Parts: sequence; C-alpha cells; structure tokens
Amino acid sequence: MKIRRLAILSFLGLMMLLSGAYATRAQNVVVFEPGRYRVNYRNYRTDQRGATLLREAVRRGYVAGYEAGRADREGRRHLNWRRNHIYMSGNEGYESYVGQSYYRYYFQQGFQRGYQDGFYSRTRYGTGTEILANVLNGIFRAVRH
Repeated sequence: MKIRRLAILSFLGLMMLLSGAYATRAQNVVVFEPGRYRVNYRNYRTDQRGATLLREAVRRGYVAGYEAGRADREGRRHLNWRRNHIYMSGNEGYESYVGQSYYRYYFQQGFQRGYQDGFYSRTRYGTGTEILANVLNGIFRAVRH
C-alpha cells in the first residue's frame, strides 16, 4: 500500500512539474507558460496575467512582512503578524483583475513568511527583498489546463 501511495505521489509531482509552473533555484523565478491555470487545485481559474498577479501578491507580501517583522523586532514587540494592519487588509498592490479574496490569501502567505524572516533576522524563506522561488512555488501552485 505504501509503495502504491509513493508511486501516485511521484506521478502527481511529475505531472505538476510538466504542466507549466516550475521554479528554478539559480534564477529565482517561477515561469508560467501561456494558457489557462487552475490555482492550488481549487476551482479558481485564471490566465497567465492572473497567475502572474497572484505570484506578485506573494512577493509583495513577503517584502512587506519582512519590513514589519524587522520593525517589531527593533521595537521589542512580540512576534504576531496577524495583528499587523497590512496583513489584515492584505490588499497592498491589489488589481481587480483577480479575485480580492484570492489576492489577500496569497499576500498573507508571503507576509507571514517575510515577517518571520524579518523578526528573526534570517533568510529562511527569502533574502529580505525577494522570496525564494522554491518557497514561492510551494505557496502558489498553478496548474496549466
């Protein structure tokens, strides 16, 4: 049973890699091929522009979170990204081309990781100014259909 499960997961991972969205560590970018995408295996569908905007939401969230975390550390405040007004609104840089709730979700995912990096003065999820491609690809999974 475990071998069958491993084979299925391996097959799904390979299919996701071949379907259009993939990350390259050397270039730190996520590449999208032209077409329509299904986001995080939900019914939300978008095109290449929408996928790019949602990916940008994660990046913007990371940068804003990093700055907020750094400011909280320097102000000797407790770690709590959920109380931050930028995190709560989650619409910094929002464009009405994609659904606002989806934009907010991806912005907040990036913000949380950036906040942790800034608060702990580390580079686990990114460099402070840019989120790592493999982290971005883990948050934002767009499958071409």
